[in-house]
Amino acid sequence: MVTKAGVSDNKINWSITQQHQKNCVADSDQLQTAERKRLLEVLQLLLTENETELLTALYKDLGKSAEEAYASELAVLLQEIDFMKHCLNKWQKPKHKRHIKLSSVSKTTVEHHPYGSILVISPWNYPLQLALMPVIGALAAGNSCFIKPSEFAPETAKLLAELISAYFSPDVLVVVNGDATVATELLELPWDFISFTGSKKVGNIVHRAAAKKQIPVVLELGGKNPCIVDETNLTKAVVQRIIWGKFLNAGQSCIAPDTVYVHQTVYQQFLQMAVEQIKQFYGLHPLEEETIGRMPHEKQFEKIVDFLKQGSIYYGGKVDATQKSIEPTVLTDITARSSILYEEIFGPVLPVIPYTNLSKLVHELKRTDDPLVIYIFSKNKRTIEYVKTKLRSGAFSLNQVILHAISSDSSFGGVGASGFGRYHGTASLETFSYERTIYTHLLPFNSQKQYPPYQSNDLNLLRKWRRWLF
Repeated sequence: MVTKAGVSDNKINWSITQQHQKNCVADSDQLQTAERKRLLEVLQLLLTENETELLTALYKDLGKSAEEAYASELAVLLQEIDFMKHCLNKWQKPKHKRHIKLSSVSKTTVEHHPYGSILVISPWNYPLQLALMPVIGALAAGNSCFIKPSEFAPETAKLLAELISAYFSPDVLVVVNGDATVATELLELPWDFISFTGSKKVGNIVHRAAAKKQIPVVLELGGKNPCIVDETNLTKAVVQRIIWGKFLNAGQSCIAPDTVYVHQTVYQQFLQMAVEQIKQFYGLHPLEEETIGRMPHEKQFEKIVDFLKQGSIYYGGKVDATQKSIEPTVLTDITARSSILYEEIFGPVLPVIPYTNLSKLVHELKRTDDPLVIYIFSKNKRTIEYVKTKLRSGAFSLNQVILHAISSDSSFGGVGASGFGRYHGTASLETFSYERTIYTHLLPFNSQKQYPPYQSNDLNLLRKWRRWLF
């Protein structure tokens, strides 16, 4: 569908396909639950029949092991599809609402309707999961989609385009590959909804483009997710969870623990345990043995290399510039003005900072942007409640990392600088549809008190009978 004739020609083709999608959503069987389920099953078939090819593409792009790629990309998508098929019948039924007492013989319901043609712009860190997770919700809600994958995961993007065109009509799903210029051209089209996952900088560009046309959006952005470990809960299991969550996907997860704040009394113990877990998970030579993934984004790789200079390397620190890989690294002795304390890391570098006063730490964290998630490891109920109450975040995870985001039965999203709008499970159905109130009046005659001219005592009667009328 996308030719080499030039951007303007491409834009014309996209516009035509987009209009076909809008027409199909309005006129076709996509409004029916059975057809939505069928489309979800086709997507499920695409994933299961091409598992080997997808895992290979993910390895070529990011150096992911088959186990990690399946768990973090395919498995969560398949689980989401299963959940959607299970809950779709119940969710799609009209919701009956309380009628107003003034018109007791009436009926009010709320229906959910698809927006139409949705643009999904996805990032490179989870190039399969984050491209298709919004699509699952969009299809379940009755929409059609254009997918713009990241050009920094080219193998996955190319394969996704081939598979989508083989399994779906362009009236339902289309993949458009290309660089930022292509994304800019796509944003100029009159979408019914836009879903964006990526950086705050690009998210602002998407938001401004959508605002010009009053297009609703959901923005899933990044942030510095603090991880607090107090003196009551330092165990091997705790350190395993943190190290796994931080270095999963070579640290390129928007919900990874960004920086760990450890109570001074257990600080040295945490550092020693962290090093032992890194060795256990990734071996003594992770670059040579390729037990840690790659960083496909050149500028992001250079940024992480620069971060290594902003503290003392307690462990790790080796860099393979050819493969764009960095050892799992623990960083200490970071000065207060270092940029690593204020910018999202998004790589395999873990700053570990001691604290003694929790209220002072919370005060410092309040000065940073609201993150996607706050992690805390503690057995002290007052500490947990204090942190939860004083700091804002899209999620709050107690004594575990990452896993809060893989449940289809709970929503995922940010707040403030980490984004707005939520999806996953029924939250996706709500996000990718609009509510329509349907009011039906069942009486053939009117109450004349409803209409002018009003009598001198009508206002007093309204005040007296308000709660029995409305």
